[in-house]
Amino acid sequence: MLYKIAHILRDKLPWIWDIIGIINSFLFGLRYGGKMKNIQNILSHFTKVTEEEGNVLSYKIEVLDKGNLSLLAKMFVEQPASAFHFFKPHGFDEQSLKKLVKDKSFLAYIVVAEETNLPKICVGYFFQRSFFWGKSFRGYMTDYRWQLRGINKMMNLCATEISSLLGLRVFGTIAPDNIASMKSAQAANDIQIVKTLSNGDYYVEYRPKRVEQ
Repeated sequence: MLYKIAHILRDKLPWIWDIIGIINSFLFGLRYGGKMKNIQNILSHFTKVTEEEGNVLSYKIEVLDKGNLSLLAKMFVEQPASAFHFFKPHGFDEQSLKKLVKDKSFLAYIVVAEETNLPKICVGYFFQRSFFWGKSFRGYMTDYRWQLRGINKMMNLCATEISSLLGLRVFGTIAPDNIASMKSAQAANDIQIVKTLSNGDYYVEYRPKRVEQ
C-alpha cells in the first residue's frame, strides 16, 4: 500500500510529495543521524583492485554529493534507452540529482572506477529511499559497458550492510524478466517475494544472507 501511495503522490501530486519529503528528511536525520556517521567505515571496505591488459583498475564506493554528481549524470546520459525500462525512480539530470543530495533520507552512492593515467568515472549507482519509521526502497544500476564485473553484487552487499547498520527493512521491485537483476540480488541477499504487483513486477524484501551453521 505504501509503495502505491508513494508512486501516486510522486507522479500525480508532486508538490505534496515534496512537502512530505522535506518532513521525512528532517525526521530521518533526527532518528538516524548518529548511526549514519559510521557509514563511511562500511564504504571503505568496498574497494577492489584488478589488473586488465597491463592497466591497474580500482573500484570504490563514494557517497553521492555535489562534488561527484556530475559523474553520475554523465553515466545516465550515456546509457541506452533500454537501461531505463526497469529503472525510473527519479530525474536523471544534474538539477534533479542536486535536489536528492540535499535529502537526508535519500541514501545514494556511486561506484567509481579509476584506470591507470585516466580520470575516474562512474560505473554504478545505488540508492535507498528511506523513511523515518524504518522502511526503505532500494534501486541500482550498473553502466551497461561495465556489467558482468561483479559491480551489482558489490552494490547490493554494501547497501545491505548499510541497512543492517541503520536497522532498516529494505524493499524493492524486480521485473520477472529482469533475470540479471534478480540473480545479482540473490547473490548478495536473501530475497523474499512479498507479492506480485498489478504490472507483474515482484515486490521483494532484501534481507541479509543467513550464515549457515
